[in-house]
Amino acid sequence: MTMLTTKSVSGVSSPPIGSPGRTVLSNSNKQKLRYKKETRICTWNVKTMAKEGKIYNAIQEMERMKIDIMGIAEMRWPASGEMQIKDHKVFYSGKDNGAHENGVAIMVTAEVARCVKNFVPISDRVMLLQIQASPININIVQIYAPTADKQEEEALQLYESVNQIISRIPKHELLIVMGDFNAKLGAGYKTTYIGSHGLGERNDRGDLLETFAESKELVVLNTFFKQPVRKLYTWKSPLDKPGRIVRNQIDYILVNKRFRNSFKSVKTYPGADLESDHVPLVGDFRVKMKKIKRKKLQTHNLGLIKDENVSKKIQDNFNKELWELEENLSAHQKVAKIGTIVEKIKDKYLKPEVREKRKTWITDEILDLMEERRLCKGRPNDYRNMKILVRRKIREAKEKEVKERCEEIEALQKKHDSYNMHRKVKEATGSFKKKQKGNLTDATGNIIIEKEKKMNTWKEYLETLFYDQREDGNYNKNALSGPEITPQEVQAALKLLKCRKAAGPDNIQTEFLKLLDDRGIDVITEVFNNIYNSGDIPVEWLKSEFIALPKKPSAKKCDEYRTISLMSHLLKLFLKIIHKRIYKKCESQISPNQFGFVNAVGTREALFAIQILVQRCRDVNCDVYICLVDYQKAFDRVKHGKMIDILKETGIDEKDLRIIGNLYWNQTANLRFEDEHTEYVQILRGVRQGCILSPLIFNLYSEKIFREALKDVDKGISIDGNRLNNIRYADDTIVFADKLEDLQLLIDKITLHSNNYGLDINANKTKLMIISKNVINDCHLYTNGIQIERVTKYNYLGTNINEEWDNTLEIKVRIGKARSVFNQMSAVFKTHNLNLDTKMRILRCYVFSVLLYGVESWTLNEAISKKLNAFEMWLYRRMLKIPWTDKVTNVEVLRRMKKEQEIMNTIKCRKMQYLGHIMRNGARYSLLQSILQGKILGRRGPGRRRTSWLKNLRTWFGKTSPELFSENCHDNR
Repeated sequence: MTMLTTKSVSGVSSPPIGSPGRTVLSNSNKQKLRYKKETRICTWNVKTMAKEGKIYNAIQEMERMKIDIMGIAEMRWPASGEMQIKDHKVFYSGKDNGAHENGVAIMVTAEVARCVKNFVPISDRVMLLQIQASPININIVQIYAPTADKQEEEALQLYESVNQIISRIPKHELLIVMGDFNAKLGAGYKTTYIGSHGLGERNDRGDLLETFAESKELVVLNTFFKQPVRKLYTWKSPLDKPGRIVRNQIDYILVNKRFRNSFKSVKTYPGADLESDHVPLVGDFRVKMKKIKRKKLQTHNLGLIKDENVSKKIQDNFNKELWELEENLSAHQKVAKIGTIVEKIKDKYLKPEVREKRKTWITDEILDLMEERRLCKGRPNDYRNMKILVRRKIREAKEKEVKERCEEIEALQKKHDSYNMHRKVKEATGSFKKKQKGNLTDATGNIIIEKEKKMNTWKEYLETLFYDQREDGNYNKNALSGPEITPQEVQAALKLLKCRKAAGPDNIQTEFLKLLDDRGIDVITEVFNNIYNSGDIPVEWLKSEFIALPKKPSAKKCDEYRTISLMSHLLKLFLKIIHKRIYKKCESQISPNQFGFVNAVGTREALFAIQILVQRCRDVNCDVYICLVDYQKAFDRVKHGKMIDILKETGIDEKDLRIIGNLYWNQTANLRFEDEHTEYVQILRGVRQGCILSPLIFNLYSEKIFREALKDVDKGISIDGNRLNNIRYADDTIVFADKLEDLQLLIDKITLHSNNYGLDINANKTKLMIISKNVINDCHLYTNGIQIERVTKYNYLGTNINEEWDNTLEIKVRIGKARSVFNQMSAVFKTHNLNLDTKMRILRCYVFSVLLYGVESWTLNEAISKKLNAFEMWLYRRMLKIPWTDKVTNVEVLRRMKKEQEIMNTIKCRKMQYLGHIMRNGARYSLLQSILQGKILGRRGPGRRRTSWLKNLRTWFGKTSPELFSENCHDNR
């Protein structure tokens, strides 16, 4: 059998290459696979794959033509990723903004998929797929070039991006560049890289392609094989018709010069059909591939624990094993033994989880009709009729699938199985989040391809992010204060742990811990006490694994990724107990200005505080100068030494302090990125990610900064003679005053003390906003000598605030977001296969919850109230499929829905309930009561005031403000 050969390298496999896309990496144990005698590769512009059923049509054509690797141009799938469809895998790269434009992809058979090493999505016009082979690896670049009507700069940018990626590929490896180049090379232009068997006349883009091929020593294969003209053209013009043939050759397969002879044939197949004006260009070459043995993480079906019989067996076995643990084992050894016991039980009682293959709606009848349509390509009328028939059958099959899914949703609702019901809703609407992919670039902006470089980049990033000159943690080794942990504390903490959470490094899930009986609880309590009294924490508990997730589809730098941490559930249980013990002492140190990670308050209270405060200031002509402070990675910049000093001041028990100190001083972490791990690095600053103690610790840290910064500073907004100058939600901070010079003083002090504690204000993201009835210009605010940008609107805690301090814009935005959610889930809302009760439940859960976020702080006028009512009716009309041309009144729509309008009633009730909630809990909401009722320094101007938050309630419920306050002070709900 003739094998792929190279002139310079014989029998040497190049080192593996990483990728910034989803990486499918091999371990050191690779198995050679003698692949087929010939491998068939193809490139095809399909016009779109976003059409229902077309991907299955493509698979059918691949199987008919025995194609192993199909490059696709004009895929028109947004974002980048990979998808398993039947026995084929699709790697695709599209636009990051969600548009169904351009796009490239490579679809491979199951045999080839097992040999895929790396996938690199470059852009919506270029992608790279790397395949493990012997003696050299195969690199396939699929492209889709701009059409002739686009500017030449776009074509030059395309070739530049291709140049950048192929320059990183070792020269001794096989390189294939293929796709729709939208260029005509023409016939009779024979050179070293261009053959004489082109078609038609050359154009300017053809010259560009020749220049590219020569510069990279790539041979344009389909110009070197003599074929009939019908086997040369790749595109048929819309002007083509009998008697006037208008066909061109604009799709090509290019290969490095040294591997030209490995291809035995390259030609088009005009009889293939995908409803495209292009035809597939197919090449045959011979190669031996290597199958990559993947490292499979074995998962067990934890759902079986819900079965009473299985649960009872696991519970008896688990607790029996715990009782029999040897007494002389250390806490470290017992923790390790518990992990071993859990693994043995999983292997014995919980079968490995086998995910069912997703049912496909496509039927054999539709596939047969697609084949029949293909055979009609030479008969235009018959072909057109078959197209209509195929589309009708596809529509019927999709409707049947929706009906079946809706029946499943109804059945789950009757069983009150909310978890699985909402999973089915997401399946039916296609709203499961796909794993996003981003590229990693170096300092010069070039994509990092090599695996080792990527891992080193991440390691350097972690070392820089968490580096600090930290003192040794030799403190309080002989801690005495701190009572023994009791079984009751363990049980109480265990009830607070949530199931269905990813396990940490020890692979012990909460589901097992919840099966502990009294004696099992005693064993865990003993282990915890050994750790608590000695302060010696198991090594595995000190290791963290970060997972990098892109914050946005176009993430390219390390700081554009979000790192999340997986922790041991046994450690979580232990720290729940510590948290319970220290919470009250720590919370008493936190001022009412902090609304983040504090019991009974949250974003709702923070939004209410700032909205009502500024609204009342406007009423009395009190100008408000606001600085929206953004800290740079605040949680990762906490200094451990200062953190411990702050915790000491709270007066928590010595043993609790020692546990926290040992957790921080001995921790290490690595990062998992595309199935690879960095080396472990020391974490020398920052709060522990994913730890239950971290929010509380950060609040104390932030509180210390603001207390020191604002000590003896009497600036801000005067309420009942007291000055209020900041509102905080964790690190999201708003600082304000009634004068610009006062605000500058506050910012200077906060910046100085923040720097002393290691926190830096990000001047680029920190903004200035001025709320006033007068036009105020030439106002400048500075931090660290850098001028802060003034803005007219800002997104704070997910809501829009603006200089006019009018909720109209925010409500319009929320209506837009709710409409978008409804449209995304239209498959559920518009179907006739769900009853109205189920639809309304889903509507309230997914649409109304988006619409009514922050509703407690809204102030509504008559115009925006009408918009909300109109939007509600718009939803109901879409659910009932009432076209706008039908003259159906709102009364009739509500009659068909069997309900009354509810959005405005919900808003009224929630605002009144919230007022009562605030007034009945004076100790917790003293600041909010003060903002709502206190006297703000200023004087009302002439003329009618704007509608206020309280005016809404007075109008809706026909009561005065004193009546609203007094009635809501008592629990008369």
